Amino acid sequence: MMKKKNTTVVQTLSPDEEQAKFFEEAKNNVMIQGHHMKLSLDNSKLMDALKYASNIINELRTSLLSPKSYYALYLVAFDYLQYLNTYLYEEKHGKRMIELYEVVQHAGNVLPRLYLLITVGSVYIKTKQAPAKDVLKDLIEMCRGVQHPTRGLFLRHYLSEVTKDKLPDVDSPAEAGTVMDSIDFIIQNFTETNKLWVRMQHQAPTKDKERRENERLELRLLVGKNLSRLAQLDGVNQETYSEVVLPKVVEQIINCKDKIAQEYLMEILIQVFPDEFHLATLDDILQTCAQLQSGVNVKAIIASLIDRLANFATRNAELVPSDIKIFDIFFNNVREIIKARPNMELQDILGLHVSLLNLTLKCYPTNKDNANEVLGLCQSIISTKSKEDINKPTCVKQIIQLLQIPLDVFKNVLVVLSLTNYQPLISCLSYNNRKKVSLDIVNSTIQNSTIIEEPEAVSNLLETISTLIKDEEDQPSMDDIDKEDFQEEQNKVASLIHLFDSEDPEKLFKIYIIARGHFGTGGQHRIRHTLVPLVFCSLRFIRNFKQQVDTGVITLDQNKWNTIGGKIYTFVSETIKALADIKLADLSFRLYLQALQTFDQCGLVGKVKELAIKALLIFQEDIADFKSQVSALQLLIATLNSLNIPDEEIYESLAAQTIKQASRLLLAPDQAKLIATCSHLFWVDHPDRQYQNPESVLQALKKALSIISNETNPGLSVFVDILNECLFYCDKNTGAVPVQFISDLVELIRTTHVKDADPALSYLQNTISYIQSQNYPGISIN
Repeated sequence: MMKKKNTTVVQTLSPDEEQAKFFEEAKNNVMIQGHHMKLSLDNSKLMDALKYASNIINELRTSLLSPKSYYALYLVAFDYLQYLNTYLYEEKHGKRMIELYEVVQHAGNVLPRLYLLITVGSVYIKTKQAPAKDVLKDLIEMCRGVQHPTRGLFLRHYLSEVTKDKLPDVDSPAEAGTVMDSIDFIIQNFTETNKLWVRMQHQAPTKDKERRENERLELRLLVGKNLSRLAQLDGVNQETYSEVVLPKVVEQIINCKDKIAQEYLMEILIQVFPDEFHLATLDDILQTCAQLQSGVNVKAIIASLIDRLANFATRNAELVPSDIKIFDIFFNNVREIIKARPNMELQDILGLHVSLLNLTLKCYPTNKDNANEVLGLCQSIISTKSKEDINKPTCVKQIIQLLQIPLDVFKNVLVVLSLTNYQPLISCLSYNNRKKVSLDIVNSTIQNSTIIEEPEAVSNLLETISTLIKDEEDQPSMDDIDKEDFQEEQNKVASLIHLFDSEDPEKLFKIYIIARGHFGTGGQHRIRHTLVPLVFCSLRFIRNFKQQVDTGVITLDQNKWNTIGGKIYTFVSETIKALADIKLADLSFRLYLQALQTFDQCGLVGKVKELAIKALLIFQEDIADFKSQVSALQLLIATLNSLNIPDEEIYESLAAQTIKQASRLLLAPDQAKLIATCSHLFWVDHPDRQYQNPESVLQALKKALSIISNETNPGLSVFVDILNECLFYCDKNTGAVPVQFISDLVELIRTTHVKDADPALSYLQNTISYIQSQNYPGISIN
């Protein structure tokens, strides 16, 4: 009979589980030894306590823990060593510190020996039984005995922590040492700590490089604290910093040739020392940046420094020495750094320019030349890059920010556009991004109500936002553009016209000509929005001009005025024609009528006739819808009736043509109604103009009645309309309409056209009631 085979399953731990296991074992050992150490101290058994303390530190000799786990174990051990430190300081042991200082040097292993030596040494200094400078020098030299990167790093951190309150400073006794002793101590410890930190990268195989770099970053604080210690010394003033501290720190940063270390240490250097120190050593710091490894993110370092100093200069302008030109120093150094780093990412280059622009506009808000220099350098660099690089989202965002900052700071588009390098930078962008920037410019102009008075400035603005004004090669098809967004954009562009203004009429007219030239290239989809306000502004312009002439502000003879009026007429007429050419018949017709009224008010009679003829031509050729034709003729009649034309021949000619067009309408009721309305063209009773032609009034009414009477089923409404027109003339006592004509019309309506179901019956009843109430002589109503 076969025996059943006994199999044992071995469970493999994951790396994280393995780390947790090693850590817990080491931590438990530390806590056990720590417990025994405390008991020994409580029982005044110092030598036993030192043995247990040595056992605690022995756990820190491990190579099994990751840096993160080692750090956690170190903190547990640190607490127990602090307990020992306090006991030694309270001098309950009855021994002299020099004796203990020598005793602990006999510890068997170097790591426990040095931890204990540092612990005792710190008390040795604190009890003032030995000069601080001598003990510190001894300890820093002794620490060279541990060269393992992780163990050495934490040992030196321990040295820094337990001696931080014992360093000689300005108020220390002479025998203890000077600030220079403390500076030497800290810098030496910093140098060695950084070397160990850099060497940590070589502890793992190449394939684990990324993991090791992350572990190193977790320990960066251990190195950076040394620089914080330097900054906390009262004796480190600006002179000491610039002549002693900075050169030694920078030397170590450069010589370590490690990307992670250089990046972090430059960041800490900028953070821990005062802004005044950085101002005094700005060139040195920036030249250091130029010497860093190619992989170091100098953009982040310099941008951080720029932002700090910009804020400092804004808050404390009086503390910035006049001989320190912050912008010039940054600009020149940044330019050289970019030149020296041909592989620098474009987004980082642009980020530096954003910081530079913010710097100059904060520190020198009125200096446009600095801002222009930044934009110019940026544009020259971008011009050497590929479209692929430029169009990366991160780069686009930075370029747009560069263009937005001046708009936000100056709040005046004229100042922004005076920066000669502003517009070329926009041209580097893709169509959609150019459009976004152009809209930002338009919005800024509108929001700040910036009045633009110079023709050159108008031309510059419209050229800068040309993406909104005309078709461009890289724009999408109109079918792919959102119609509502497009209309909103064009309405904003059109509203700019109202901000073009000048007290000089000649300049203002030139501005309108320039605007017309730009808008005219916009194509049919754009000019329907942009040319209309240009027409209205031009008409307002000629009215204001005429007012200035009439009040004597401007002196002109009639010939000169006619010449100017002719130029404006040509401009307005051609602008409206451009709209007519793209089949905007109704709009063009109405604009011609608006222009006709304006030129009539300005006394330019010849132009009135020409405009009326153009309006009639559009009516005849381009307004085809019969409802639109009726509305158009109603407008034309009202417009002609409001005119002050002194030349009756011209006026009667226009009135006759209007009646002619009314008689050509498709539907007889419309013909009759509009011709009856035309009768008002022959009876004008305005304060500024009197024109009465009773024969033509009656003729128009008879013609209207004849047309509607010849219809088979004319309906009641139009007859009543004609009747009301007749009553209007009776009420005005014009004598144009005989009472017999009105009586006959009422009888015709009563006997021929009244039907019970006609919807206009109440309209007739109200009219008859009105006639009866007025008791018109000679008009009889049955």
